[in-house]
Parts: sequence; structure tokens; C-alpha cells
Amino acid sequence: MRFELPERTRAFSLVEMLIVVSVIGIMSMLAIPAFSSLNEKAHDATAQRNAQNIAQISATLSQIGVAHVLPDSLGGVEATARLLREGVIVDRGPFKDQEFIIRPLSEEEITRAAKFLNVAYDLSEIRLIYSGPLSS
Repeated sequence: MRFELPERTRAFSLVEMLIVVSVIGIMSMLAIPAFSSLNEKAHDATAQRNAQNIAQISATLSQIGVAHVLPDSLGGVEATARLLREGVIVDRGPFKDQEFIIRPLSEEEITRAAKFLNVAYDLSEIRLIYSGPLSS
């Protein structure tokens, strides 16, 4: 009976493992800022859509003659957005007793949307207008 040693199996050395772990770490450090940038772009896109919705409701309210924009001394754009979140009930005209309301937005969503809104002072109406980039 002949006794043979098993063939030597190939394995990674400690140095090779450290190099692989280091390369993975460097690649992940480079990828993290790209993913956080995507997250910020998604938040901005949502804020722009919310701002457009707020501006649309504000335009509708101004066209039917409902004062709803709060002055800067009372919070301005953000306070007006909060008011629209709670709802504005029309007290006269063809839309009497109709409630105009935007979907519930968090405080953070209102703050982000306010960056894309401005107050427009026209001859007969004051309303919020969307001032961000136009969506396609």
C-alpha cells in the first residue's frame, strides 16, 4: 500500500485578501457620493412636482377671487403652502363651500417645495407661482 499526500490546494494569502478588501473599500467610497447625489435629485424632483401642484391650486383660487396668500410677516410662501395643506373653503361664487386642498405634505416637503415658489403680485390677484425648471 502506497501512501500519497493530497495535492496542495490553492488558497488566497492574507496579503491577497487585504488587497481585495482595500479595493472594494475604495470603490465603495467612490460610489457613495454618486448615490447620495441621485437621492438629492429625487428629492428635488418631488419638491418641484409639489411646488407645481401648490402653484396650480393657488392660481385657481386667485382666478375665482379667493384671497389665500399670506404675507411674508406671517410666513409667506411656506405658510401659504401649510394653509393649502389644511384646505381653503370658498365662501362665494360658483364654487361656494368647495374645499381646495393639496395632498398632505410633511414640513420637510413644504420647505423643499417653497424653494421653487414665489409670490406673484398681479393687478387684480396675488398668487404663488412656480419658479423652478420646467418639467418635460
